[in-house]
Amino acid sequence: MPSALSAPWKSFTLALLLTTGGAPSSKVSEHQHLDHLAEKLEQTEKNGSIVSRLSEKKWELPVPQLIPSSPKPYSSFPSLKQNWEEYRLQCLKYLQETPPLVAEGKFCNRTFDNYVCWPDGIPGTYVNMSCPWYLPSSSSGQVYRFCTLEGTWLMEENSTNPWRNISACMVPDEDSTGRRLLFLSVIYTTGYALSFSALVIATGILLWFRHLHCTRNYIHLNLFTSFILRAVSIFIKDSMLTWMYKTAPRQQQWESVISYQESLSCRLIFVMMQYCVTANYYWLLVEGMYLYTLLALSVFSEQRIFRLYLCVGWGVPMLFVILWGIVKYLYEDEGCWNKNLNMNYWLIIRLPIMVAIGVNFLIFIRVICIIISKLQANLLRKNDIKCRLAKSTLILIPLLGTHEIIFAFVTDEHAKGMLRFVKLFFELSSSSFQGLLVAILYCFNNTEVRTEFQKSWERWRLEHFYVQRDNSMKPLKYPANSISSGGTVGTTVYAATCQATTFN
Repeated sequence: MPSALSAPWKSFTLALLLTTGGAPSSKVSEHQHLDHLAEKLEQTEKNGSIVSRLSEKKWELPVPQLIPSSPKPYSSFPSLKQNWEEYRLQCLKYLQETPPLVAEGKFCNRTFDNYVCWPDGIPGTYVNMSCPWYLPSSSSGQVYRFCTLEGTWLMEENSTNPWRNISACMVPDEDSTGRRLLFLSVIYTTGYALSFSALVIATGILLWFRHLHCTRNYIHLNLFTSFILRAVSIFIKDSMLTWMYKTAPRQQQWESVISYQESLSCRLIFVMMQYCVTANYYWLLVEGMYLYTLLALSVFSEQRIFRLYLCVGWGVPMLFVILWGIVKYLYEDEGCWNKNLNMNYWLIIRLPIMVAIGVNFLIFIRVICIIISKLQANLLRKNDIKCRLAKSTLILIPLLGTHEIIFAFVTDEHAKGMLRFVKLFFELSSSSFQGLLVAILYCFNNTEVRTEFQKSWERWRLEHFYVQRDNSMKPLKYPANSISSGGTVGTTVYAATCQATTFN
């Protein structure tokens, strides 16, 4: 979870940069700008003009006019916007009241580019300003522009935006961090898209074949639904954030962005996302509970236990999410509820998820022990036991979400630097592709599903395969209980296989 201070200002800065077309440049593009600038400087020197170096000329606004009167703490997007608005008003006041720097001749006009307040510039000189005070991460750095001989600000190549160097005002390693986060975004978006498609198909298959309707597959269907809802909630959340920080931030739309962040719909999106993610973990727990029940208990009421599983899978997460929403509304009602300023409130959701992961891990260990004892009882060779045990273990890991135990207790507050990136990469990639693996193991690679497809194919072939006899076409008849599953024998056998759980 991003810290309460860094996340909002990064988003705010990104939005300001996008507004003025001056996003942080990569090293390659920065070198291109420097080469272009060198050509301009060379031309200036040839013409005999005076060129000031970075340390020779400094044009700064009067310091008292750029000191915040009462800066708000950088805890939320609205507070950052409020500080930026105060800076903007100070800049506009300076631009209106201060006499022009040069009375006659060409010079670069003073301006406010929604990021820094720029004074007039003398042709052939750099103009540097201190980093704006509304940015919480920097105070002593400098930003630069270059005023050309024509009395216009140097423009970026193939762009209508003035060139500027704002690298000193950015968070250290922010470019590399941004690239890493973009890489993670591509990975988990791809994973959720593949999982969503596979799970929708798998859900349709289990619903289509009526002989696959049993308690075990009902649990699978609910697990599929939780994965689908999780993917959909992530897509909606990402789309909303993309609109908020890229599409909407224009100079005349800041107020609408802030008002939307504090709207009910924005908060509901994040509340529903928290619920879908938590419910997904608890349906993985239900899968583990049902598997352990099958292996440990010989007789139990599946109808009664399925009702209990519904309450655990959908009801328990709802209780914790509602409690978290109430606490956020009463004690941390800021923004869109997408940041956790007080991590103790976040424990209301995080702790139940950690409990579900821990219990599922214990079930996983117990099931492995049961499998070992059963394999040894069959007097199999040692190599066969190892192979079957390895296969069962690899199958159980994604089905129960056992891999989550690796970073389950590495909290967001303690994960810093590369450890944080590794944690995010592992969690986002595994959780996004987990739905695809579950669909493959529970449906596409399931023997019963393949049998149903085979029987449906055979049934279709027999119904449409005609034999010509006595100049007439008649359908070939076949016994009801031989291939069709509609007979008593077929139904009885299939019902038994539907309720069985084996590890081959």
